Parts: sequence; C-alpha cells; structure tokens
Amino acid sequence: MSLTNFALKEEYKRLENLGDKLSEIESLIDWKPFRPIIAEMYNNKTELGGRPNLDEIVMLKMLVLQQWHGLSDPELERQATDRISFRKFLGFPAKVPDSTTVWGFRERISQTGKEDEIWNELQRQLDNKGLEIKKSMIQDATFIHADSGHANLDTPRGNDAKTRRCKDGTWTKKASKSH
Repeated sequence: MSLTNFALKEEYKRLENLGDKLSEIESLIDWKPFRPIIAEMYNNKTELGGRPNLDEIVMLKMLVLQQWHGLSDPELERQATDRISFRKFLGFPAKVPDSTTVWGFRERISQTGKEDEIWNELQRQLDNKGLEIKKSMIQDATFIHADSGHANLDTPRGNDAKTRRCKDGTWTKKASKSH
C-alpha cells in the first residue's frame, strides 16, 4: 500500500463515521458477475495484444456514479478525483479514468450490445435485495417577468407577431395574481 493510499484511507475514516451512503450501497452489490460480461468486449488478451485495459469494475463503477449522480463525463472525472467517497467506491484506484476513457468505455458497451446485460444484472441484484433506485428532479419554478407589450392576450405569438411581448412566454396564476 502506498503512502497516498494510506493517507486516503485514513481520511476516509472521518467520512465513514459521518455516514457514507455509497459505501453502504457498494457493499450490497456483488461486482464479480460483471467482470466476464465486460471482458467479452475486449480482444487485446489474444495474440493480437494491445494496451492493457483499465480495471473493468472501476470503469463500470464510474458509469454507475455518473448515472446515479447525473454527471457529465468531465464532471464525473472531476468528482471522482475530488470526492473521497467516490474514490472509496472505486476502490482507491491508482489512476481515476479520465473523461475520454469513460466516454470510450460507454461507447464500447453500446457498440457491443452489452448495455442491457450490464444494467439488467445490476437491477437483478438490487431487486433480489428489495432495493429500488429512485430518480427525481428539482425544477426551478421562478417567474421571469417580461415586457407585456401593448398587445392583447389573444394577439398571435411567434415570429410573425408584431408585438414587444415575449414570443415564447405564457402566463399563469399564482394566489389569484396573474404572472
């Protein structure tokens, strides 16, 4: 174990005492069944050779983090480098995969048709444990006031409308006041 890994693991203990949901989830999933599914996507272990792959499970866990946290590829790379809970979930890899590598891995999954097989295995394991992943969205419902113009409400909108009024906006009522 390197000094860096030792320091990270010691620092992680502080987070663990506060509660780490990713660690709880990670312990519920058996990652071994994914390895043969993903290994089938590569042919560099033949006589043709090729550059060694990054660990299949680390790459899969990167996609899981991305999906569960709604992250872009560059943001996933930043978060996986910065957040100790992400690093722990990934198993403290020596190198966090960069955004291009994540993109390429996701493309390879799609091209080989392994996407359904991988996500079905994950869902099967979660179902067997009675777990459900819920996804929600926070929506900003701020009213943006625009110039109402001089036209009546029934005046046509769109590119041909001859009004200063917002061409895309509509109106609503909140507490009996029109906005």
